[in-house]
Amino acid sequence: MTMSVERLNQSGDRIKESRRTMLETEELGVSILEDLHQQRQTLLHAHNKVLHLIFFSLKWTIFFVILVDDPLIQCVHKYNRSNEFV
Repeated sequence: MTMSVERLNQSGDRIKESRRTMLETEELGVSILEDLHQQRQTLLHAHNKVLHLIFFSLKWTIFFVILVDDPLIQCVHKYNRSNEFV
């Protein structure tokens, strides 16, 4: 009978240890998921900033291309070039 009680106690100890390991693993998993979520938010924010900068740059590039092609601007530019001091 002592052998059965001892084996039962050992089994109980192993179950408690397994439960403790499981809880530690779960806490670690939650921590990793929180870190990954924060990293995702950081990446999305950076991605949005880059897209905004690209859009802003394209908008100004298109504006200047249109401006340079404007006949009035070309006329003024030709006038200025013809009146340059040599």
